[in-house]
Amino acid sequence: MFSPLHYLFSAPRPPPADVRVVPCTGLDLCVRNVVLTTGFVIDARLDTKKLEDSLALLVERKFPRAGARIALRNDSYEFQIPNTFDAQTPAVAFTTAEHPEPYASSLRPPIQHLWNASSSEPWICSAPPIEPYLRSHSCPGSLDAFLVPNTPLLHVHATVFDDLTLLGITSTHITFDALGISTLMHGWQRVLAGDAWDDIPGMPWDAAPFGTFTTPTQGRMCQRGWFDLGLLGKLAFVVCLVWSIFRDPKEEKKVVRVPKVFLDNKKQEIMGELKAEGSEEWVGSSDVLMAWWFKTSYTHRTDATPLYIHLPVNVRDMSIFPGAYDTNELAPISTPFINNAVISIAIPPLLVNTLRSMSLRDLALHFRRAINSFKDDLEGIRADVRSLCAHPFSMILPCPPGADYSIQTNWRKGRLGELDFSGASVEEAGLKLRARVRYVTTLASGTRIPMRGTGVVLFEDEQAVWMRQFRGVTDWERTENAGEFEFV
Repeated sequence: MFSPLHYLFSAPRPPPADVRVVPCTGLDLCVRNVVLTTGFVIDARLDTKKLEDSLALLVERKFPRAGARIALRNDSYEFQIPNTFDAQTPAVAFTTAEHPEPYASSLRPPIQHLWNASSSEPWICSAPPIEPYLRSHSCPGSLDAFLVPNTPLLHVHATVFDDLTLLGITSTHITFDALGISTLMHGWQRVLAGDAWDDIPGMPWDAAPFGTFTTPTQGRMCQRGWFDLGLLGKLAFVVCLVWSIFRDPKEEKKVVRVPKVFLDNKKQEIMGELKAEGSEEWVGSSDVLMAWWFKTSYTHRTDATPLYIHLPVNVRDMSIFPGAYDTNELAPISTPFINNAVISIAIPPLLVNTLRSMSLRDLALHFRRAINSFKDDLEGIRADVRSLCAHPFSMILPCPPGADYSIQTNWRKGRLGELDFSGASVEEAGLKLRARVRYVTTLASGTRIPMRGTGVVLFEDEQAVWMRQFRGVTDWERTENAGEFEFV
């Protein structure tokens, strides 16, 4: 066993000679323990060799950071990008499972019914348990597993049937956020479609847009809307959380399908009311979606518990980064960026028992005003980013003790439902079938933090917007008994 003096006086370890090093940022490290899988169900049999070769080339030529290894060296996490990828140092860990029959079977969870739905009203169903088809047995499930030397950060598993391909993209959350995965996936689609390499944007291996955000904002330990409660406050928060789990111990994730026609009608009603009042305010469809979800899903709650809602938001396109030519000029990130670039908007808290009495319009405006106020304050956003980058290991909490919280992520901007894998589809009778993404899901491991209260807008297709929501089983039962949703 080494003594503390060993660490104090030991010489710093140099990086391996055959890698390029990029330090992880605080935005990467605050989600370091989460291993995230994004899963896609594609309605065609895909050629796994073509998938593997095309993705490996994309990583090597355009996104070498995605081919890195994560390392903990001299007490700091860093990306170590191999100078050369080969059979011993692959850019991607790619595994397959091939089945020479259609997917439908009594031994497998049904999924085709999800995209064959035609209801004009929202509905909720249990999320199909397809996780075993998205991760191989060799896929790392924790940060420690990714820290094993020469472990690729990107693990892909393809389970192929005659009529479907289930594709899982797994990495530690240190590597990607949702838009980072989307950026890589859309580049992959373009390689499969045969686009010229010069036309496919890439990310420089040494891109470091957050390199100037290492100095903390004076007097601030955390981003706005989050809480550094001190020892007693943190203890009280944990006690309240454990008590809520004791009362409703089992979590369950469900799929929520919201037809676009339904959402558009609600939006037009609100916009019509605002126009009739001479108001210049407006709401977007995502504001209406969030307002509808909270108003409807909390109908069964009559308690006056404060609810703190957090909306993670992408900062890539915000003018908070040093410009390319003038260090005094602030600009968005100028190239694709796959690593984490997300902070959260804190919606002013509401009492749970007021949600059902608020009009959908007022609740949607509550979201829109908070988002507009946040985006208008670029210096406040820079201060939030500095706080996260400077204090990535701080235990900050989403609400005070005794309150409820909900973290709702929106992936619509990632356009995951628009991905087309036709370039890898297997020919049938001399014809190459179109290969569309019909369902998207996500799986997280490596952390014991309860998922209840979290949700994500996963994707949208031509007919609907799809969400995934976590709650306790008892809470779901009370939601169903309230009669505001159709459960199928």
